[in-house]
Amino acid sequence: MAEIPNKVIVSPLSTEPKPRLPIEILMTDDKLVEQRDLFLLGFAAVQQKDDPNDPTSFYQIAGIHGLPYEPYDGVTGTYNKKNADTHWGGYCRHGDILFPTWHRPYIMLLEQCIYNEAKKLVSSIYQNDQRYKEALENLRFPFWDWASPSTLAHGVPSFFSDETVKVTIRIEGKDSKKVGDIPNPLRAYTLPKNLGTMSLVGDQGNPTQRPYVPSGTTTIYTPEGYSTIRHPTENYSSHVEKTSLKVIQDCSTTFRPNVYQIFLVKDWKKFSNHGWDEDPANIGYFASVEVAHDTVHVSVGGNGGHMSDPDTASFDPIFFLHHCNVDRLVALWQACHPDAWIDDDSQTNGTFTDDPDQKIGANTNLTPFRKSDTEFWNSNDVRDIRKLGYTYPTLTTNYTESELLKLLLDYYHPNRYLLIHWQVCIRVKKNYLGYPFTIRVFFDKSDADASTSTSSPNYAGNMYIFARGKHTLCENCKQHPNMVVNGTVDLTLTMQRLGVLENNDHGRPLRGSLDGSRVTLVAVSQNGTDIPLDQIGLKVVDIYRIDTEGETYKYTFINHVPILGRILASES
Repeated sequence: MAEIPNKVIVSPLSTEPKPRLPIEILMTDDKLVEQRDLFLLGFAAVQQKDDPNDPTSFYQIAGIHGLPYEPYDGVTGTYNKKNADTHWGGYCRHGDILFPTWHRPYIMLLEQCIYNEAKKLVSSIYQNDQRYKEALENLRFPFWDWASPSTLAHGVPSFFSDETVKVTIRIEGKDSKKVGDIPNPLRAYTLPKNLGTMSLVGDQGNPTQRPYVPSGTTTIYTPEGYSTIRHPTENYSSHVEKTSLKVIQDCSTTFRPNVYQIFLVKDWKKFSNHGWDEDPANIGYFASVEVAHDTVHVSVGGNGGHMSDPDTASFDPIFFLHHCNVDRLVALWQACHPDAWIDDDSQTNGTFTDDPDQKIGANTNLTPFRKSDTEFWNSNDVRDIRKLGYTYPTLTTNYTESELLKLLLDYYHPNRYLLIHWQVCIRVKKNYLGYPFTIRVFFDKSDADASTSTSSPNYAGNMYIFARGKHTLCENCKQHPNMVVNGTVDLTLTMQRLGVLENNDHGRPLRGSLDGSRVTLVAVSQNGTDIPLDQIGLKVVDIYRIDTEGETYKYTFINHVPILGRILASES
């Protein structure tokens, strides 16, 4: 058994930033064969470490995000010591201003562990071949841009579901090498042990019936020896085609409109997370990078898939490529708005290492990620990604702020031919229901329910409430029963499809102002059943008009949407 390090220090891989590449480029470009070999074999080696207690193993790294609710690498804190006889609080940073920066050293940790394994390979099976030594220096963790035109056209790339991948497994001579197949480390991860239970009743949280298909209100568990899955079938295997089709649909209705919007936000608090709670008349129409991130989880995971629940999501390898893209969007947003940064806030009420109700800000420790034996990374430390040894391809060109913003708005614009857009803005209590669910939005379909197909021309999109279950041990989530999630769904494409917009580049409705009664919300559990709207904690449902041209925009409140015969337009 390999020796386990005493403390894991997360460090930049070099002083010269190297680009993190799109996964599509890394997996297909013939010029990147050596870098691809090192990434795939290095990732596989991290997943295959035989001691699940090794903090550099994939099991331990994935466990930082949720289950099995054990401290990572001995990192505890004052709050844990005061409550050691009850339960663990978790490192969760969802729904607060540190959501983007906390995940930055998280990706760096896995990137570093893969790099270290690849470094061993260069000197062993690749015999210090110069091509592999150069590839190692350029090796960085890749991202999957789930809002790209490529995803819109093709869905989830096949190399996330292929059972095997080809790699160079031995250098036989100066100009010869042996190529073979290995199990694909991007496809799934097989747990070396049971994850545990959230209700603390023996091992009842772990399914004993196999194959196991969890209900819509039950946290997903994978018992020892089972692999992570996406959109599980009745045989508890991943439904590849269903996953890809769902991603294509959500890319059009949700991913691209949300990503477009986040670049228009100029304030860190509104950009950074889905949980801010201020006057909805002033900020209710914005999407945050966390809202954009949330829907990707359920789109990829589906009913009963591991990505659909925050307590199990990180065990699916695609989680880290998803979050690498989130980090990329954060870096691009920073480049567009370089003066915007973190102000102190008391929105979070305690984690495994933080006392409840304390202020958090740019100097708050991003535990459990160490930068030395005695210090942890904080947000100020990770503000400039170039100092962390990496960058992203778009940022290697010297654009001005306005040039970059225009480039991104053009790239992600949900419909670049319309100057006016329409959207529904929804505010809902994140933890009110007690488990993850989806809010679907329909236009001119008053009889819509959970059985109404999302292929209907009236379907506009959805908002996913990425909440933990009622039995979660995550202290941040437990102490935020009234946390509000803010999200938006774009109506424009649906209205255009239904022929209710003027046939020109303005996008005005044909019949005057937009009546809120034309919008119907449907709450759906993960098992596909209806949830009464009065049970999900809705607070505000409004329609806004957005006038856009280039990087200029104007938001105008249009109408409240009546829900259950009443107007949700206040914080009462």
